[in-house]
Amino acid sequence: MQSLSSQLPFASDYFRQLAAVSENFEASDRQSQLSFAEGVDRAAALVYRQTHQQRKVIFIGNGGSAAVASHQAIDYWRNGGFPAIAFNDGALLTCISNDFGYEQVFSKPIATFAQPGDVLFAISSSGQSANILAGARQGNETGCYVITLSAFKPDNPLRQLGDINFYVPTMAYGFAEITHLCICHCILDGLMKGVLPEAQVADTASEISMT
Repeated sequence: MQSLSSQLPFASDYFRQLAAVSENFEASDRQSQLSFAEGVDRAAALVYRQTHQQRKVIFIGNGGSAAVASHQAIDYWRNGGFPAIAFNDGALLTCISNDFGYEQVFSKPIATFAQPGDVLFAISSSGQSANILAGARQGNETGCYVITLSAFKPDNPLRQLGDINFYVPTMAYGFAEITHLCICHCILDGLMKGVLPEAQVADTASEISMT
């Protein structure tokens, strides 16, 4: 008997799989699993509360995830009015990687520009990129709230470094990147519409301990 996927046109099967992935991503904090809705709500609460306390949102990523980072940094400040930046300037990337090594290309700017209480989105499909791991660790050391977005292996190391961690159960770059983008957009769109966070902002943010 043929499988369902072999009976469907490629495009139909592709979007069926994407829908399934989008409905089954996972969220966790430093102690336990969360529903994905609760993870989104807590992330929205952090962005809302911290930016209203004069803190900013930082996005980091490589390759396709770098495009997601730049896209979201622009959308968060232009559309949402939240101060947001991405460390993706070409001169910065080549300077830091040449002088200190590519592993530190995000950790060095975070150490210089981040403040305690900033919100750092660290994005990596594999969850194993050395520079993203270093950036997340530097965010923790600086006192930022760290939100990670990863995929591929469920035990990837990035998934262990965030105050909130979103994991997409797929080995496909396209599905991972699209879902990461959708999660970030969901947070922003919910904030802009005034429907997120759904819980009390102060209570939700205070549940997440500073490192």
